[in-house]
Formats: sequence, structure tokens, C-alpha cells
Amino acid sequence: MHPLRRKLPSLNCLYAIDAVARHGSFTAAARELGLSQPAVSKAIKSAEAHMGFDLFERRTGGLDVTDKGRAVCEEVAAVLARLLAVTAHDGAQTAQKTISVSFSPSFVSMWLLPRLPEFQSLHPGISFRISENTGRPKAADMSFDFSTRLGDGDWSDVTAWTFAPEILHAVAAPDYVAAHPGVMALETLPEATLLHAVEAQRERMNWSAWFRAAGLRDLQLEEGMVFSDYHAAVQAALLGQGVALGWEHLVQAYVEARKLQFVAGTSVTTGRNFYLVTPARRQLAPHHHLFRDWAIGKARSEFARAHPPHRV
Repeated sequence: MHPLRRKLPSLNCLYAIDAVARHGSFTAAARELGLSQPAVSKAIKSAEAHMGFDLFERRTGGLDVTDKGRAVCEEVAAVLARLLAVTAHDGAQTAQKTISVSFSPSFVSMWLLPRLPEFQSLHPGISFRISENTGRPKAADMSFDFSTRLGDGDWSDVTAWTFAPEILHAVAAPDYVAAHPGVMALETLPEATLLHAVEAQRERMNWSAWFRAAGLRDLQLEEGMVFSDYHAAVQAALLGQGVALGWEHLVQAYVEARKLQFVAGTSVTTGRNFYLVTPARRQLAPHHHLFRDWAIGKARSEFARAHPPHRV
């Protein structure tokens, strides 16, 4: 017997590890793999017994990846992606591989485009058709390969993979903070110029709801500046015109580059998630799997960097 057979779990277990890590759920992983939830749970337990340590911590409402498990999950995802890339090089490799995506303008400009060169350098033979949407596409318009949705992931018309939790921060440019130091305290933040995004076809947490979730109630907020597009509100914050509500996965890079900073020392986690989705009947090709796994892996690694495990 090859020594790897004694050390590593079966390939089916590796598929289960990858799917559970991406979805953060046995049920969602089972749906993707076409298995029962108990079968996926059994595969994970078998893998953990093989390796001698836990990959996931079971908790009410979901799963957390353990420290050792995170390293294993990242390596499994990378290995499966490399295998996909190798098997994709067949006699049809001269055929053009195109990925069609439909995202919000803010996701395109703030998340996808800054990171896309990395994917294209890894997979130069894949091209993209990028469209921007102003709301959830109707069934007749679902010609894309991938889009995103915000919610609980329980949709019959799409297959969904957990992308990032919905976490909202108050953000402002450093120059604005220097000129308005009161924004650093939650109690005095309402006195700042608040930048509102009110989009007709999307439901977003507004400032009033954010303050209530943060513990401040019965506020009379000034109207501030109102935009019909979330991206425009964040751009106004970047230009030092006030304080915007920023989804963490979209503004984290600006914070790391010191173009924005989190203010008020408060964030709100809504309990909902963003999901990468594909139409339910879409048959994904190997190059689609490469993009899906890269995008989800990128979001997960950035979240892990922003939220390192607490060590006592």
C-alpha cells in the first residue's frame, strides 16, 4: 500500500472537505455533491479520524474551521484546482474559455476588477464577459455563469456557495477623520455628514438600522447626502465628503491601503451572508470551477486575515 493511502483520507473525503469549507455547512455541501447530509458528515468524521485532529468545530447555526483545518482546507482546494487545470488541457485547449458574470457595479469595481489580474495571470486562456446588474436577475435573464446574492442561501433557482458574511462598518477618509474627530465615537458619529445609499431594487441596511443594531436608538438623523448607488456613496467617502456604511469584504482593501478607515469602533454583523451563485441548471465547465474556487478562496483568505483567531 502506498504510504499516502495510510496517511490521507479517500478522494471522496477530500471532495467533502472542500465543499464543507466553501459552504460552511454540511447541508449545502451535500446539496452540491449530490449526497445526503449524513453521508457528508460521515466523510468528514472519517477524514478527521484519518488525520488525527478536528477540521471543523460544530456550533449552533454553522461551522468554524479549526486552525489545523484551515491549512488542510486551503491545500485541498489548491490541489483540486490544479487537478482541474491539468485535466482541462485536452485536445480542445485551443477553444476559447469564457466566463460570464453579472455583479453589482460596486462588486465589479471594488472587488472583482482589483483582483482579476491575479486570476488571469494564473489562467491566461480564460476570458470574461462582465455585466453590471441593478438588482436580482429574473429567471428569464439568468444567462450568466456567476452572480452574487445576499441572504440565507436557501434559493431554488440557483446553486449557492458562501462567499462572505455581511458585516457593515462606518468608514471615512483619514482627512475627514482628522477634521471631524467626533466620528471616532459611536455616540457622536450621528453629528457627521452621513452618506446614504438608497437603491430602488436592492435592500440594504441603512444608517438608522445600523445605529439601532449598534445600540443607539431613537435618533433623529440628518439627511446628509443621499445616493442612488452604493458605489457612489463609498466614492464620496473616499473623497472625504462624509461617512459611509461599507461592507467589509468591499472596503477592507481600502482600509489596508489607508484610503479609508473604520470609525466609531463599531461594526454590525447581520447574520446574513453573501453568496456566489450560478443558475440551478447550469452545467459548469472546468474553467468555471477554477474561477469559483479562486473567488471563494480569495474571499475566505481575506476574511481570515482581517479576523485572525484569538489566542489566549
